[in-house]
Amino acid sequence: MPANNPKLQHIIEQLCTTGCERVNEVIEILERQENIQETGQLSTEESKIVLHELKAIMAVYEQE
Repeated sequence: MPANNPKLQHIIEQLCTTGCERVNEVIEILERQENIQETGQLSTEESKIVLHELKAIMAVYEQE
């Protein structure tokens, strides 16, 4: 989790409350370098960080 960036941490936490199915949809959207409402104001680099963190979080669930 990007602890040094509260804005990104908040976005990631908010997205995670929407459930695994939605997080997977968001990952697909961000992989296409598109935005959703929550990431619309982020820089390209910040969006990449959010994508990376969401993938890392979902990887934990896929291992179960």
